Order: sequence, then structure tokens, then C-alpha cells
Amino acid sequence: MFAVIGCFAISIVFVLVIIWEIKKSIDNDKRVQQMSKKANDVEVADNRDFSIYETLLGDDGREMILIPEGIFSRGSDSGGFDEKPMQEIYLDAFYVDKYEVSVEEYNKYRKVAKYVEPSVPFFQGDSEVMKIPSHAVVGVSWHDAVNYCTWAGKRLLTEAEWEKAARGTHGLEFPWGNKILPKRANLAGTGDGYAYMSPVGSYPMGRSVYGVYDMAGNVSEWVDDFYDQFYYKSAPMM
Repeated sequence: MFAVIGCFAISIVFVLVIIWEIKKSIDNDKRVQQMSKKANDVEVADNRDFSIYETLLGDDGREMILIPEGIFSRGSDSGGFDEKPMQEIYLDAFYVDKYEVSVEEYNKYRKVAKYVEPSVPFFQGDSEVMKIPSHAVVGVSWHDAVNYCTWAGKRLLTEAEWEKAARGTHGLEFPWGNKILPKRANLAGTGDGYAYMSPVGSYPMGRSVYGVYDMAGNVSEWVDDFYDQFYYKSAPMM
């Protein structure tokens, strides 16, 4: 939805039902709408408070953010036909990695699991940028992503979970608000400072309302679901 490169990175999640954390996050979720408006109006500074959301370290040592349970707006009435209609659906609480999985982090898994090196997809440019340790790993198949998540003690996000982590509860057009703003994401071209991919977490002002990085731009991310262009039209409310 937000990606600009035909490559795939891993967005992973570990569901932990910790009642007191969930309750605290639900209470704080009322502040999301105010944070969304602030993010949309800010051009330079970003003073949003992300500390209201619980975090923990996963078994792989990567920081994770608790996305609280509740209703959120999925889809878009102004988007493509496969994004319609916008619906309010319910999701249980879940944890999501704060950052995309980097080449360096994926290589740790490869060494332990003796796994194959990611393939290099068709790329107009210097393919060596895909091997920079701080960049998001690409050239990973869906099955590779699932295997990595299993090794890390996690799983892939569902499409609905990914969308809520990216857009918040009120159906934002972008993770930070409803209009494109500078210094928010790695988009096509060099205006954002990078001709191709960027190191993970390079755009703090582009974080979602929950504080998740790179949910727009940089690289595409696998989810657990398979694509169905008519799913939104037939899907029940959750």
C-alpha cells in the first residue's frame, strides 16, 4: 500500500496476552486521535509522546510495541477498488516490531539456521545497497519470512494488524497524518536523501501513531494473508 520498491521485507509480530499492559494501553488509546491530528499539522518538529504504549524485547532481542485491542477503520472509500469499503473492525491486542528487520539481523538467523542468502530481485541500480547491514532485508520470499518469524518466536502480522499498526484507529492516509510531508518516509527519488533504500528507522517523524517506523516507503513488507482483491467487499466486521 505504502511501498515504492518491488521487494519484500519482514514485519513480524509476537502476540502476548498480558492483561495489565493491555488495560493500560486501552486507556491510552483515546489519545491516538489527538496524536494523529498533531502529526498531521506538524511540518518540522514532532513532539508526539510514544511512551504511552508498552514495549518489550522479543526473544530475538528486538524491541516490540503493544498495539492495543479495539476497533479501527480499515480500508478506504477513496482508494482503489480493492480497498473499498472502509469498515470498522475489531482486533485483539498484539505486539509488533518497532523496526523493519535489517540485513544484519536477518544474517544472524541465516548463520544459526544455515539458511540461504536472500535472492537479489530485479533492480535498476547498484545491487550492493541491498547488502548494507543497516538496510531492511529484501529478496526474502513469504516462506523465508515465515521461517524467520518461527525462529524468532514470532509470526507475521495479518493484513488487518499491519494496517492498524500503520494507520492507527482513525483511518489515516499515511502513518503520520493525511497529507505527504517532508522528512517522513523514503519515497522514490533522492529528495528524501536516499536514491534507493534507507537504513531502518531513518525517519522518526514518519512513525505511526504507535511509534512504529517505516510503515510508509522504503520497502514492502510481507503479511500472513494471501491477497484477495475482493476480500474487503465480502469480509465480515471483526
